[in-house]
Amino acid sequence: MKSIGIIVNPLSGDGRGSIIWREIATYLQSNHISYISKLTTKAGEATQHAITLVKEHEVVKLIVIGGDGTIHEVAGGLSQLKNTGFSCSLAVIPAGTGNDFAKAYDIPTNPLKALDVALSETKKVQIDILRANNGMIAVNSIGAGFDGMVAKQTNEASYKKIFNRIGLGRLSYFLSILRVFATYQPCTAWLEVDGTVHELPDMWLTAVANIPFYGGSIQICPAASPHDGIADIVVIQSRGRFRLLPILFTVYQGKHTKHPAVSFYKGTSISLRTQTSLLVQADGEFAGSTPLQIEIVPSAITVIRSALKG
Repeated sequence: MKSIGIIVNPLSGDGRGSIIWREIATYLQSNHISYISKLTTKAGEATQHAITLVKEHEVVKLIVIGGDGTIHEVAGGLSQLKNTGFSCSLAVIPAGTGNDFAKAYDIPTNPLKALDVALSETKKVQIDILRANNGMIAVNSIGAGFDGMVAKQTNEASYKKIFNRIGLGRLSYFLSILRVFATYQPCTAWLEVDGTVHELPDMWLTAVANIPFYGGSIQICPAASPHDGIADIVVIQSRGRFRLLPILFTVYQGKHTKHPAVSFYKGTSISLRTQTSLLVQADGEFAGSTPLQIEIVPSAITVIRSALKG
């Protein structure tokens, strides 16, 4: 039995995952550290890899080499094992475009330093997850509207590969934001939080957040915590698009919170209905369309994080 499992997305970060994996594998082998690894070859495969490694190989630690999308899939597998008697911690070596999950848990971008965190188990924390009515889960955020369109356009864009190759992957999100901003049409939505309904005219975006960051370190919900059993919800509304321009340039620092077009809510049970069907993203991946119903699942997954903060 090998206690460490490694799931690698070799295509993450436009091939950065493959490069990092070679470096990590060399280190593990030269230091005689036992592990069992699985590489993903298609979307969704990391979920089944996680289940297989835990149930059949009895690993107690899963290290993900990939981006937020791969972490999203692995967390989905681990969440399915909750209350089954299996116990496994999640560690991450970031290799994606945005790496929001790694930023939220202070995981170093340097692969060997991130591996050191994973192997030394500097600090284990129990984190909440978001679960939608269709069974989809998210560890970072679920959003509808503007951000759903941005996620779809970014993942399909040729410039994402170009920016990843030169180490500027986060700029691909910003470019997509500008492109979508120019043409996006808001609509009326109805947000229900713990039984209270809020009508939202001219809604551009509704995001349910588990951590402060998304879309390449945008601080969309600066106060969001994955440990409090409560989801943070941000809503952006505006009849005119130019009123929102300041948000585009302040949201990366989390300084948009006082803008009159931005509202925040907190709750454990959230539903969203929209006048027209809107695209949905979960951890930056396309996840269908509205309507949405989301609940928070407290302390659902164990994460190995850096002890640099808190």
